[in-house]
Amino acid sequence: MSTLITPSRQICTFCYIGNKVLYDAIEACRDLPVRFDVEFRPFALICATSPHVDKKPSRREYLAHKFGQHHSEAKLKVAYEMAQKAGLEMAEDGIICRPNLAHRLAVKAYQVGGQDMQREFNDLIFRAAFAEGRDISDFNFLVETAAQIGLLNKEKASEFLRSTECQDCVDKMIDAAKANQVNGVPFIIIDGKWALNGVQPKECYIQIFRKLALPPPEPLAPPPRSCNDRRASIGSPALSVQ
Repeated sequence: MSTLITPSRQICTFCYIGNKVLYDAIEACRDLPVRFDVEFRPFALICATSPHVDKKPSRREYLAHKFGQHHSEAKLKVAYEMAQKAGLEMAEDGIICRPNLAHRLAVKAYQVGGQDMQREFNDLIFRAAFAEGRDISDFNFLVETAAQIGLLNKEKASEFLRSTECQDCVDKMIDAAKANQVNGVPFIIIDGKWALNGVQPKECYIQIFRKLALPPPEPLAPPPRSCNDRRASIGSPALSVQ
């Protein structure tokens, strides 16, 4: 089993695209003798004290505020083209919000139902944020989503969101990513050995997965001992004379 850890943000357009490309690559490698455990981990780039984000601006407004109108339009054009190529829907606009509540539920989903439940949750969150342009920090929406995937019933989901459960895990995951020099997302760590930053082509992942599926090399056999090898045991039989 190979582990894929993906620090990500559920309001990041390129994380939305990268998530789809990664799972498409995994699906394309189902015939290989390798299986994957994929774990989404929260990542934070938005300043915790940014008043602009607290107003929940539209995606276009937020990008124009951050990059300027010309550069933001160019970035959106690239994102729409990449999403279309990946077979994803993209609404004309969306809402930028703090995804902390969704992050906590994603961590909870992995704890309760492993990668399958976490993937189902994230797929719904990503679709809501980008294909439907919804506010993924909305309390009632998150309660409904948690109940829909069988993570928590509505009453328990409400209690969870009002608590601080899993917040410590979220904070530690974000701190660990930054301590490991993860400065942008999407980011994928493979078996704790290799790292890929940004949206990679599906073929790139497939190439790596094929290498992971290869059997380990056979260990080298020790060299034969010579007559002058002083490490030979004292009990070695004497050479017979023919």
